[in-house]
Amino acid sequence: MKTEYLPFTEDMIPEAGNLLAQRHAANRSKFPLLPARFEDPQITTKAIETLWQKKLKNGYAALCDGKLIAYLLGELAIQDWGRCGYVYLPGYALAEGENTALLQDLYALLGDDWVKKGCFNHYLYISAADMDVIAALFDLGFGKERVDALMDFRSLTIPDVEEPAGITIRKAGSGDNAYLACIRKSALLAPHHP
Repeated sequence: MKTEYLPFTEDMIPEAGNLLAQRHAANRSKFPLLPARFEDPQITTKAIETLWQKKLKNGYAALCDGKLIAYLLGELAIQDWGRCGYVYLPGYALAEGENTALLQDLYALLGDDWVKKGCFNHYLYISAADMDVIAALFDLGFGKERVDALMDFRSLTIPDVEEPAGITIRKAGSGDNAYLACIRKSALLAPHHP
């Protein structure tokens, strides 16, 4: 059976929603604190529709015998440091049992589009439960920039700590906005040294 790579289109959204719901169910089996609602194909289809409505979006799909087996959806954004391409959590899925090389191939297409548009910073948010996908992206040269985590606050115990001498730690309040904005502005205007 031959795999066909096509630009992602709006009519692929429902099938992509099903793939995403399956991926999320597999992710939840490893990380039960993930929200259960994303196992519902109606919810995941809506998440993909929301991505697809972005102005600067694009993506690719892998099909086998007309059936969607993987997709990768991204969007372009202009940041202070340049043009960036992002694939957010709902922006990828791979059917169970399929090779992660499909996502590598889809990224080759998506990444090429981004580079042709002058976008050289590429970021993919991948669930930590998808270790095989992470490994496949590392094989392409990606690395880790950050890690997000979940914590069940119902069982959390916050230890008492001694405050450092001469420092008061308190919760930020409404009177702190101007001060924090001033700090951010001065940090942005400060000269940067290599």
